[in-house]
Amino acid sequence: MASKYAKQASGESERLFVAAIDFGTTYSGYAFSFRHDYMKDPSKINTNQTWIAGHRNLFSLKVPTCVLLQPDQTFHSFGYEAEDKYTELFQDDEHEDWYFFKRFKMTLHNNMKLRRDHMIQDISGEKELPARDIFAHGIKFLRDHLIKHTKSKGIYEAISDGRYVHWVLTVPAIWNDSAKQFMREAARQAGICEHNLSIALEPEAAALYCKMLPVEKLDSGSDKSLGMFKAGTEYMVLDLGGGTVDVTVQRVLGDGNLEEIFKASGGAWGGTKVDESFFELLMKVVGTNVMKTFKTKHTGDELELFREFETKKRTITTDFGNKVTLRIPFQLSESFEEEFGASLKETIKQTNFKGKMNWTGDKLKVDPDIIRELFTLSASSIVEHVRDLLKKEACRNVSTLLMVGGFSECVLIQDAIRKNFPDKRVIIPEDAGLAVVKGAVLFGHNPLTIVSRKSKFTYGISISRRFQPGDPDQKRFNVRGIDKCSNVFSKHVEVNQTIPVGEALETQTYTPLYADSKSVVVKIFTSSEENPRYTTDPSCDYLGKIDVPLSPGSDENTTIEVKMTFGDTELTVEASEENGRPLLATFDFLDH
Repeated sequence: MASKYAKQASGESERLFVAAIDFGTTYSGYAFSFRHDYMKDPSKINTNQTWIAGHRNLFSLKVPTCVLLQPDQTFHSFGYEAEDKYTELFQDDEHEDWYFFKRFKMTLHNNMKLRRDHMIQDISGEKELPARDIFAHGIKFLRDHLIKHTKSKGIYEAISDGRYVHWVLTVPAIWNDSAKQFMREAARQAGICEHNLSIALEPEAAALYCKMLPVEKLDSGSDKSLGMFKAGTEYMVLDLGGGTVDVTVQRVLGDGNLEEIFKASGGAWGGTKVDESFFELLMKVVGTNVMKTFKTKHTGDELELFREFETKKRTITTDFGNKVTLRIPFQLSESFEEEFGASLKETIKQTNFKGKMNWTGDKLKVDPDIIRELFTLSASSIVEHVRDLLKKEACRNVSTLLMVGGFSECVLIQDAIRKNFPDKRVIIPEDAGLAVVKGAVLFGHNPLTIVSRKSKFTYGISISRRFQPGDPDQKRFNVRGIDKCSNVFSKHVEVNQTIPVGEALETQTYTPLYADSKSVVVKIFTSSEENPRYTTDPSCDYLGKIDVPLSPGSDENTTIEVKMTFGDTELTVEASEENGRPLLATFDFLDH
């Protein structure tokens, strides 16, 4: 069977089988499809829909992003199995030497000084391991699970030759280049060949999936979804995940392709903000010290509590009238009584929560308005950000808000968007939580559907040039009798500039600083401003470096041409001598 597929390959770049991994903050999943299926029916995308939540025998479309390592730091389990095993270890008081990591993806968010050796703490806060190892364990589990899944479907033989398998890993569009490189290296450590791996931006992928859906599966509550992907339509994608809210603005072109019309933006306003608000609510009830003790000494019970809360918060609507009942571990009320010498049940009756909250046995009944209040911070942050974007000149013709991602399935968030933007079409597709990973499969088959993007930053190079009037004197240095100025920002691309996908912009030329230089090291900086003067300006951040080894015989008169491609999902670079001879150029955004 493998040979049949091999005959279809016209080269190494042929993607006969595309497998996508959505590695999320709270939940993860995968999807895949064959090239011949994609050509006949792009919607034929396979996912695993049989994740089982341990002893509760619950089925889900995704699995929690949790990694459990044994005391010797070897992999034990991922997802529900990891949660259940760690809870069991905690109950038996055998957990202390184990490593449990949960919701660790957010450590990469907005980390401008991310290093290859970045460490993260496990759930205890007392042990830490290299973050890349933890990410690699999670990606490898999903990779291996996908392969096992294909075996059960009888199609593994068709993809056993890895040359014809293309992998896609999703990341938030608002992530910087360092975080993208970090994920690529983690995937490589997980056993995914770097040449067979693409990085897809999550909201873009979701838009590709929705573009492929028939009208009846774009649920807008009316016929407003008609014509959403009509040529000229401008819309905003709200990818609402567990950790981040990722927003892109796109326009449909005449040929059906998409272009980005405003740079990606967003923030850490996802579903975990609701969990944080719930934790803060419990702190108001039982006290900060009691919750801290509960979190550190009864971690397994805390996992159970938040798993319970996860299911409850999905049922809350604007008109939900009954009290919400939560099963609370008795250790929490026990810790309260040890701390204050009083009954928690009776204490609540003497607080502002009287009549709104009742504690009986291991059950806490909460007024629905209190639960709804937990969503306020996240909802208001999302609404405010969307409102600010719609005021931008580039976004004034946006007619549609497309909500995707697991958190977009929350009715309270949907209602907040609809209420605040009544003049916009609000569309939530079926299985919105799978839109990203399914769209990533489509991206793997045809990445050129997105024809242009907007630069999130101004990118530039740190160079030295002749000293000019007005330059800071502390930047002056002398080379062979000539006064030079250091740390000058040489701009390659400007923030919010339109950049064609796959096309390098203008070539920049550089010369070695000294005659005996063995290489040209180009330091790359980013800025939120359009025209920074120096790389030391407050708006500038050091991104990383490009190392270009020089040919033998090069001197200070040698001219090096450097071309960087900014329009793809990852920054790429090419370098050559002035005579056209190519040079091996490598970049490193994790060396800070």
